[in-house]
This record gives sequence, structure tokens and C-alpha cells, in this order.
Amino acid sequence: MTVGRVAAVGAGVTDFAPGDRVLACGRHGNYWLVDPACADSDRPDDAYIERLGDGVADDEAGFAILGDVALHGVRRAGLQIDQSVAVFGCGIVGQLTLQFARLAGAHPVVAVDLFDSRLDKARLSGATHTINAAREDPVVALRELTGGRGAEAVFHCAPAPGVLATALAAAAHRGTVVLTASAPGTAEIGLQAELLRHELTIVGVYETGLDRPHAYWPWSRARNRRACLRLLASGELRLGHLITHVAPYAEAQAVFDLLLRGGDGWLGVVFAWD
Repeated sequence: MTVGRVAAVGAGVTDFAPGDRVLACGRHGNYWLVDPACADSDRPDDAYIERLGDGVADDEAGFAILGDVALHGVRRAGLQIDQSVAVFGCGIVGQLTLQFARLAGAHPVVAVDLFDSRLDKARLSGATHTINAAREDPVVALRELTGGRGAEAVFHCAPAPGVLATALAAAAHRGTVVLTASAPGTAEIGLQAELLRHELTIVGVYETGLDRPHAYWPWSRARNRRACLRLLASGELRLGHLITHVAPYAEAQAVFDLLLRGGDGWLGVVFAWD
């Protein structure tokens, strides 16, 4: 998730020129080499580069990569206007999922997290209701908000695998639970009463093999990222309230230590390479 300017181009490159402001999947460093030969390899991100328009700020453009993840989850859910949505976990992916659900016309859009600071941000991201799961049972609260039905689409955007059981319990009959967080580890769920009798659908989100569009799924990762950049430029996607830290690259270790301590007090982090 790197924003910078093209320093030089190789022979035969016509789409980019030195000085172009671009987004790439570069790792921490002053320079990043984009190799078009990697486009069809097992490292397609090494070939990813996108020119940035004037309407997208440097510190926001990099979040289009996670925006691609969130947008793919919303596409997989197939949201409809006025479909009820719950988002468990209000980190960056959860916050972006809230915004895309709002743009898709979902209602109500309920944010669930353990920290009030993130729920405050969630309201700015389009949540119509918030639930602090440290203070109240989110399943009970969600059913109260949805007339006893539960949420028709539930997004698991938390890093904790155990949230899956709660997400299933919070879903409406024949609802969809989307695992967007790529939570590590294992989760134990009940099959008959919790899953089968409610006829729930569980959808995994990882974007495997989606670097190029095909007839059955035209939404490639690059297309999702361009959608994020367009929505940023138009102001329909908002990231300013999600960036809590802008730090010099020399302070990276201190920032990483902060992130490791837990989910309160930070959200989006930008490293400056000035």
C-alpha cells in the first residue's frame, strides 16, 4: 500500500511516465519495482500500479487496497436496498464495509465493537445504530433493532474467530454471514439449531484468483480498487475520520507496538516518507 511517483520506466512502457503519481502494493521502502511479468504469476500484486487523479489525497489512496477487500465482501453478500446489515468489528475493513453497505442502500446498518472510540467512527462511516458488545449482548440488541428477526446480512470483520458463532446467532432466517476479516485459527459452531434450521449461508472472502475478470465474476481486484479511488475522489467514500496516526517511517516500530497492544486508541495509520 504505497503512494509515490514514478522515478523511471523501462523500455516499451507507454502507460506511465516519470513523475506520475501512483498507487502500488509496495512494501516499506524508498523505492518499489513494479514488474509487469508478474501479472500472471503467484505474485500478481508485484505488477499492480494505478495512476492517481488529483481528487485523491496521498494519505487516503493507500486504503483503496483494503477498500478492495471490503467491497468484495459487500459484492459477495449481494446486498439489496433496505436489507438489514450488521458489521462485527469496526477496524478499517469493518468501517469500509459499513460505508459500502450504506452506498448499496442497506438499512439499518448496525456496527458492533468493543470500543466506543471505534463505534463513534462507525457513525461517521454510515452506521445507523451501534452496539458495544462489552456492555450488552449483541445478539439480543440486534434482534431488538430488527423487530426480532436478526440481520439479513452479517459481516464478520473482527480478527477473532470466535465471533463467528455470535454472527450466526445474530443472523436472520435464511440470512448470509460473510467472513471478511480473514480471522486466523478455528471456530466452533452448532450445526443443526444454529446453522441448518435457520438455513444460513456462510460466505468466505479472500479474493483468490480474482486478479483478472471473467464472465462469471467481472469484479477483479483492480476494478474494485478503481471503484474505491473514484468514490474517494467524489467524496462518497470518506477516510479522513479513519486516519488516526500519521508518523515518520523512523517511528514505525513504536507504531507497531501500539497496534499490538489492542484495538483502542488507533485505527488507520499512515507512514510518511518525506
